[in-house]
Amino acid sequence: MPTEILESIPVLEEGLPAEALEPAGLSPWLLWGGLLGTLLLAAGLLYYIIRAKRRPAPKTTPEETALKKLDELRTAQPDTRACSLALSLILREYLCGKTQDPALYETHEEFSQRLDALSTIPRDCQYNVRKILEKLAELKYAGIQANEAELNATLITETEETILQIHEAQQLEEAAAKELAKVKKLS
Repeated sequence: MPTEILESIPVLEEGLPAEALEPAGLSPWLLWGGLLGTLLLAAGLLYYIIRAKRRPAPKTTPEETALKKLDELRTAQPDTRACSLALSLILREYLCGKTQDPALYETHEEFSQRLDALSTIPRDCQYNVRKILEKLAELKYAGIQANEAELNATLITETEETILQIHEAQQLEEAAAKELAKVKKLS
C-alpha cells in the first residue's frame, strides 16, 4: 500500500528558471527608482504648496491704506455726519498705524487733553492734525444729516493733505537723521 501511494503522486517537471518570471525589459532597480522619484516629486510639490500658503501678502503702508479709504469715501458720498465720522476714523487709524499714537482708542476729549498727543509726528504737522480732528469732531457731534457735497470734498481733501504732509515730513526727518548718522560716523 505505501508504494501505491507513492506511485499515485505525479512527477513534476523541472521548474522554470527565475529569469523567465521577471517582467520583460524592466529591472527592479528601474521600478524602485521610478517609485522613489515619484515620492520625491510629490514631497517637493507639497512643500511648495505649503510654503506658498504661508507667504504673507505684502503689507500696505498706513498711507496707502488711508488714501485708499479716502478714495472709497469720495465715491460713496455719504452725508456730512457720516463723512466726518469716517474721516476721523481714517485719520486716527493712520496715526495709530504710522506713529503708534493711541488716538484711535480715545475719545476726542481724552485726545485733546493728553499732553503728549501727537508727540511722535513732526511738529509742523501737529497743528494741522489737531485742527482737522477738531473740525471733524464738531461736525460729527453737530448732528448734521444733510449731504453737503462741497463740505465733504473739502474735508476729504484736507484729511488727505494732512496725511501726505505727515508722511513727507517723516521722510525728511528720517533722511536728516541718516545724514547726521553718516556725519557722526565719518568724524
